[in-house]
Amino acid sequence: MQNIHSAIVIFHIICGAISLLLFWGPCFTKKGGKQHKKIGNIYLATMTLTSVSGVVSSSLVLLAPLLIFSTMPAHFESVEYFLAYLQGQYIFLLMLSLLVWNNVRHAKRVLDVKANRAELRNIEYLWLPSALFIVASIALYQGIKYNITLTQIFAPLALFNCIGIARYAFKNDIAKGEWVIQHIGHIIGSGIGAYTAFFAFGGRSLFQSLPLLQIGSWVLPSLIGVPFIIWLSRKYLNMFNPNLKAVK
Repeated sequence: MQNIHSAIVIFHIICGAISLLLFWGPCFTKKGGKQHKKIGNIYLATMTLTSVSGVVSSSLVLLAPLLIFSTMPAHFESVEYFLAYLQGQYIFLLMLSLLVWNNVRHAKRVLDVKANRAELRNIEYLWLPSALFIVASIALYQGIKYNITLTQIFAPLALFNCIGIARYAFKNDIAKGEWVIQHIGHIIGSGIGAYTAFFAFGGRSLFQSLPLLQIGSWVLPSLIGVPFIIWLSRKYLNMFNPNLKAVK
C-alpha cells in the first residue's frame, strides 16, 4: 500500500509541476487562438491528472492512515493525535484536489455547452461539486474546531465555488457570453488551488522558520487571483453586454 501511495504521489507531483508551468501559457497567448487552445487543452489534461491523483492519494490516507504511514514521528504525543493530524492535513488536500478538478472540468464544459446549460443539471455533472461541498463542509468544521487558519480560509472559498457552479447551472437567464467568463474564472481558480497546494505542502519548508511568511505564501495566490477573476469577469461581461452592469 505504501508503494502504491508513493507512486501516486510522485505522479501527482510530476503532473502538478508541469501544470503550474503550463498555467501561464494561455494567459500570454491570443484568446481563442490556435496556441491558446493547444496549450490550454494540455493544461486542462495535466491539471485533471494532477487533481484526480491528489484525490486518490489523499483518500488512501484517509481510509487507511496507518497502512500508509506505519511509523509515527517521535514528536507526536499519541497515535490518536497522529491520526487527527493526518485526517486534518489530508481532508484539506482532498478538498483542494476536488476544488481544482471541479474548476478545470467546469472551465472546459461551459465552453462545450455554451448557453445549453441543461447538460449541467444532471447527476453526472453535479456529483463533483456535490462531493466538494461535503468535503469542504467537513474541512470547515475541522478548521473551526482545531483553529486551522489555512482551512478556515479555503473551505469557504470551496463552498462558494460549489454554490456558484450550481447557481450558474440552474438560474433562469445568463448574460451573453457568460460561459466565457465562467471559463476564465474557473481556469484561474484552478491555478489558485494548484499554487496554494504547492505552497501549503511542497513549498512550506522554504518558510518553515517564518510562520507569518509561510501563511502569506499560502494566501498569496488567492490575494492575486480572486481580484484578477473579478476584474476579468467585469471586463468581458461589459465587452459582450455594454449596457449590462451585472450578471442576471
